[in-house]
Amino acid sequence: MITVDTCGKDSPAPLIMIKRAIKRASAGEHIEVITDDLTAFKDLKDYLSELSIGFREIYDVEKQSLQFTVPEKLNDNLDTEDFCFTAPVKDYVVVIRSDKMGVGDDDLGVILLLDFMNHLIETDELPSAIILYNGGVKTALKGTDTAKSMQKLEDEGVTILTCRTSLDFYGVKDKLAVGIVSDMYKIAELVSKAGHVVYP
Repeated sequence: MITVDTCGKDSPAPLIMIKRAIKRASAGEHIEVITDDLTAFKDLKDYLSELSIGFREIYDVEKQSLQFTVPEKLNDNLDTEDFCFTAPVKDYVVVIRSDKMGVGDDDLGVILLLDFMNHLIETDELPSAIILYNGGVKTALKGTDTAKSMQKLEDEGVTILTCRTSLDFYGVKDKLAVGIVSDMYKIAELVSKAGHVVYP
C-alpha cells in the first residue's frame, strides 16, 4: 500500500499530493492518504468522488485517513489536463542564477527563493532538472535551508546540476550538500533539449 502523509500541510497541498500519487500508481494498487486538516479531508473525499473512486474513511483522535484502490479506468468526465494523468505537461527545467529571487531587497530575495523551492515540490509536475550557476550554487551548500528543499526534490527524482566553474570561483565545492557537479557543456545541452526553461 502507498501511504501519502499530508499532515501539517494546508490546502491545496494534500490534494496535489494525492493527484501525484494516483498518477504514479498502477491500476489495482492501494493508496492511503492521511491528513490532520478537516478542510483538506473534505476536499480529498470530493475529489475521489469526482473520479468515481470508492474509499474507506478512518477517523483517529487527531488524524483522518482515506483508503482506496486505483481503478483500471478513471471517470471519463475527469478533466485530464488538470489531473495530468494522460496529458502531462512538456518537460521543463528550472535555472537558478542567484541565491536571491528577484531584484530589490536582498533579504526579501532570499525569503522568496526559499518559498519558491518549498512550493515547487508541491506542484503537479516537477521539473526534470534544476540547474545552478553563478550565485545560484550557494543555494545548494551545507547548512542552507534551500539545500534541504532541493534534497527533497532530488529524492523525488529531480536532477540537480551545479556549475563546476561557479563552485570553483566561489571556493565552495567542498561545501556542496546536494546535486551533481557538472560542466557548462552538459548544462547547455540539457537546457537546449528542455521543453521550456523557468528562471525564478
